[in-house]
This record gives sequence, C-alpha cells and structure tokens, in this order.
Amino acid sequence: MFEKRSTPKMSKLKEVHSPESGVIVKTAKDGNAEGLIYGGGGKDGIFIKEVVPESPASKNLKVKEGDQILSATVYFDNVSYEDAIQILEHAQAYKVKLCLKRKPHITEAESAIESDIIPVTIFKFSAISGV
Repeated sequence: MFEKRSTPKMSKLKEVHSPESGVIVKTAKDGNAEGLIYGGGGKDGIFIKEVVPESPASKNLKVKEGDQILSATVYFDNVSYEDAIQILEHAQAYKVKLCLKRKPHITEAESAIESDIIPVTIFKFSAISGV
C-alpha cells in the first residue's frame, strides 16, 4: 500500500558506514571548554575522553565522549593580553586562521575583491542625555 522512501538526508546518513567517516559538528561560539578531559594524540588525533557532568562544557557545548577535535577557535574578547600572546606563541608552529580588524585603507594594488578581506561596518552608539 505505501512505498518506503528515504529522504536525501536519510540516505546521506546511511552512507556513513566506516569508523573513518563521521559527521562534522560545530559548537556554539560562547561555549567554554572547562570540564573536558582529552585523550589520544599523535597521528590518531585529539579526542574528548570525558565530559565532566555539570561542567560549563557539559552545559554549553554539544560534545560527546569519543568526539574528535579537528580544530578550535579561541575568541580574544575578555582574554588578557598575556594569555592571548601565550596562545598565539604556542600556535606559531601550526596552521592557523585569523580574524582581523583593519583600518579601511585599501591601495589600488590590494583590492578587496582579489583578497580574503570581508568588509565589516562597526557602529558606535552613544546615549544623548535629555532626549
């Protein structure tokens, strides 16, 4: 009477058979890694060995034991200068991707179209008293 059909999403999920395959999961920006216990290393990669119950990581990050960490982004808002420099110095030997804010001065030789520059407009609002 009814035909069994799989949706494209279902068939894509069924294609994940081997231990080498998996799903990429991105966590929320405001997550905190406090409460994660790591394992592995070397060629095998870094894995979440344990998530401490009731820790900030268990509440804010959607990680599970056994997840492999492929990369991490550290946001420098509310990070001390010393800690930020230490993080950057430790990262010197590795592949990194930076998010930069630059004063708007693009020369003719450096057009925004030919580079990876993403223009951003920052607005500053101030309260006007008596209005």
